[in-house]
Amino acid sequence: MEKLNFKNDTQISMVWYENLDATSFIKFIQCKWSDLVELLSIPQYDTNKYIRGVALYGDVADETNIDGKIHQRYRKDKNILYRNIIVLDYDEIDDLKRLNDAFKTTLGNISWFWHTTFNHYTDSPRIRLFIPLNKKISPDEYRKYSKLIAKEIGFKVDEGSYQPSRVMALPVVKSKKNVFLKVYNDAPIIKVEQLIKLSKLYVEKNKSIIVKTPMKRSSEHWKEIAYGVADGERNNALTSLLGHLFNHHVDENIIYSFALLWNQSCKPPMKERIVNSTFKSVMKMHYNS
Repeated sequence: MEKLNFKNDTQISMVWYENLDATSFIKFIQCKWSDLVELLSIPQYDTNKYIRGVALYGDVADETNIDGKIHQRYRKDKNILYRNIIVLDYDEIDDLKRLNDAFKTTLGNISWFWHTTFNHYTDSPRIRLFIPLNKKISPDEYRKYSKLIAKEIGFKVDEGSYQPSRVMALPVVKSKKNVFLKVYNDAPIIKVEQLIKLSKLYVEKNKSIIVKTPMKRSSEHWKEIAYGVADGERNNALTSLLGHLFNHHVDENIIYSFALLWNQSCKPPMKERIVNSTFKSVMKMHYNS
């Protein structure tokens, strides 16, 4: 693999452990973001998921046990000094292309990278997303901003990703028959100040999309809007229908397909970008509730 020459780069740090044991510290590494992407772009082939060890992106404090023994960089939430990369695991993906498109749409102006993980299969995708930050953040900030970014993207995330002390296995593929995919976006490193601003705006933004509805709709109500509505009623009707389907745990891909088909029944139909925006907003509210 040729050396990556990113136009946008930053310094990051990584604590490397032999395995999931909190005391299995191997090495503390400081390097450029581009160097880390290079490292993560080349998998090792093995049936042992943890053959290369695991990593935490930030730094961890030492801890002395009751016998006076010092454990270097003893991994637990209380010992996390800082994080400098947000890492999100996506383990329940129905459409990898649509998820990648969501990354491009939501994160298109910032740096990110993802690769497939150990249990990835073409018909059951699993990926890990990395977003470098321009400076260090505290464990509490990590919880807050990792959730915020996940909500903005709008797809279901493994909630363990929000834990500051969680380590991630370095890329391992079971065999050369298995596919390993990777994608990176060379763009400006996101500034923590941007996340602070987004966090302040997020509550108001979500308030603006809340639609007050009666506790229970009648069958007649759904019948009236199920086959499309006229101009002026379309967005409210779509929001109501999507909320109803999400509340009844219909798969999001079926809901999205329904939204597109339903829109074509309206006279006139809304622009597809409006349908997409409404779908994304209602889905965020559903997963945030």
